Amino acid sequence: MRTLTRRQRSGALALAACLALLGCGRHSAEANTAAGPVPDVTVAKVERGVIAQDLAVSGNVTAAPNRDAKLGALVTGRIAKVLVAEGDSVKQGQPLVELEDQPLLDQVRQAEAAVAQAKANEENARRTATREEGLLERGISSRKEVEDARTQMAVNEAARRSAEAALSVARTQLSRSVIRAPFNGTVVHRFLGVGEQVDGAGSQPVVEVASIDTLELLGTVPASRLQKVRVGENFTFQTPEASDVTFTASVVAVLPAVDPATNNGTVRIRIENAKHQLKFGTFLTLTLPIQESRTRLIVPRQAIYPDENGEPRVYKVTGDRAESVAVEVGIETKDKAEIRSGVKEGDTVIVIGGYGLPEKARVHVK
Repeated sequence: MRTLTRRQRSGALALAACLALLGCGRHSAEANTAAGPVPDVTVAKVERGVIAQDLAVSGNVTAAPNRDAKLGALVTGRIAKVLVAEGDSVKQGQPLVELEDQPLLDQVRQAEAAVAQAKANEENARRTATREEGLLERGISSRKEVEDARTQMAVNEAARRSAEAALSVARTQLSRSVIRAPFNGTVVHRFLGVGEQVDGAGSQPVVEVASIDTLELLGTVPASRLQKVRVGENFTFQTPEASDVTFTASVVAVLPAVDPATNNGTVRIRIENAKHQLKFGTFLTLTLPIQESRTRLIVPRQAIYPDENGEPRVYKVTGDRAESVAVEVGIETKDKAEIRSGVKEGDTVIVIGGYGLPEKARVHVK
């Protein structure tokens, strides 16, 4: 076995020391690489504020009460003319549909003739009664003949009134051969066309006219939340059907009855539609604001995330350390959330960049 000199032993020890230092440096770098870089995060303060609770209300928009009419014919006949089409604006009293009216015209003429005859008979009976009264004064006629003449005059007068009533009915029926607009509005539907027969019952609509300057939505709301809906609440909304328009709406009434089968009530929401950009019958889902006066602890909604059990949590930041904290969430809107417990006013929470962090982590706040 070869014996090393003092100088050789000193060189070997120095080489071993260098190798050890290089190994330690490599292990330290590998450890830093495994730990990963410190993530950048965006944070927000837990603060007090008023939060508006949103309530989704859905339904089809219709006309206001008594501003939508399905108009049918009140006389039997065949449709001769339809004077309007869907989308036409109409004025009150404007003719919309005409029926074949010749039979009705004949009835009017017949009734007019009956009135003329009844008037002639009445006039003749009056003259006869007057003449008999004159003869009675001269002692030529008897009182019975005078009374008979007066009776005949009363009978003819009644016949004349009956004939005039029949003429009025015939003229009314003739006027019903024209369907007219009951108010200013828009033709929203046409059910029948020229040549089709109508039964005169009025239950067979020919056209529908509605006033669409103002529309209403009847929305269903759970009974437990009806008390939070405030009549007179004004708000605005947009809809994909007219994405470039902002509509103004207001809550006009909460109906007094609740459906016992569903335990839901109904809210009437009136929508201004002066330019007719919202179409009659459109299905809408409106976000109705329900705002309470007291302030609450609020955070951005993006700060809340679910844990593996689906429970809400936030990352609370202290210095450069972030810790996952369980919270109780109250009212939520599309961009804010109420925090009832878990954090306090002034705490800092991660809004962006915190997802996927462990329970405790180092962070770099932007």
